[in-house]
Amino acid sequence: MCGVALLVAGVLLVAAELGWRRLGFRPSVKDTPELWSLARARASEEGPTVVLLGSSRFQAGLVPGVLSEALEEARVEQLSINGSSSLPLLEDVAEDEDFRGLVLCEVSPTLFFSVEPNETRARPVRYVAQHRHRTFVADWETALRVPLQERLVVLLSDVHPKNVLRHLLVDRAPPPPPFSRTLASRQQQSDFEGLDAQPLRELWARRSREAHGRAPSPAELESLLERVASAVERIRTRGGDVLFVRMVTSGEVRHIEDERYPRERYWDRLVQRTGKGLSFEDVPALARFECPEDSHLDYRSTPEFTRLLARELRRQTSRHPGAVKFPWQPPSLAIDTEDSPQAESPSGDTPP
Repeated sequence: MCGVALLVAGVLLVAAELGWRRLGFRPSVKDTPELWSLARARASEEGPTVVLLGSSRFQAGLVPGVLSEALEEARVEQLSINGSSSLPLLEDVAEDEDFRGLVLCEVSPTLFFSVEPNETRARPVRYVAQHRHRTFVADWETALRVPLQERLVVLLSDVHPKNVLRHLLVDRAPPPPPFSRTLASRQQQSDFEGLDAQPLRELWARRSREAHGRAPSPAELESLLERVASAVERIRTRGGDVLFVRMVTSGEVRHIEDERYPRERYWDRLVQRTGKGLSFEDVPALARFECPEDSHLDYRSTPEFTRLLARELRRQTSRHPGAVKFPWQPPSLAIDTEDSPQAESPSGDTPP
């Protein structure tokens, strides 16, 4: 009897999995503080390492596997946190005496420079605190959970019976598949094809204008820049390096960011204080990309964007030896700045 029950349960599970996949659903890993903690722990391990600190723009815009391939097969850890400033993460890495790698630190103006409300900084502070007090049990539970989540649609909260029932009662239709999913590497893939992006454009414009706090006073900006410079100096003193990156934005979001945080007052001063920065505006090959909802790239364009960003890093290294340093690279190692884009990496092509 027990065997029959298990067989029936297995058949129902397979049928549900295939049914949801037929409706366009794809597996997605739940992006939790525990998952972030595992990536953070790996960032402190020995060997060539690149850490990505930022917001969802970094998570959705860069492909870790492609970046690793382009940068001497370095280990790439995605430590960005959705809706968060990268500053607390930068300070955390600066305090880590074991880290001697390369930091790519995203600067999303309304998140990085704003001062109130401070949720954009409170969230990464909580992640860091939880990581420092993590338990062996939590690490193992996450390590066991992730392989299942990245393979099974039926584990998505979107297809939970209560959520499905609500959609059937209210909308008289099953829930639609989400346009974004998270991989085990914490990379996010956003699929905007066939999606009405206008509501998302309005959402991001509203958040950029109102929800991310006010611009700092001159004294507050100076204090922030001092914090940044101090963290950067600590990393470089140990032999690591930091490069600030401004990701591509489009439309109204870009207009709002440029209006609220003029480049000459914020970005240029940041680069002046830290010495190293790369903005999409200064690289024609990157500036040509468009964000369908003004704030994030579609997953189909991220492998190419990542390769072009990596090529620009290598090109800067070749032209200006002090501009960007790969800490694991011997000074005598020549860098070919004329590398042509390679074939699409499987890690960047998986459809969401």
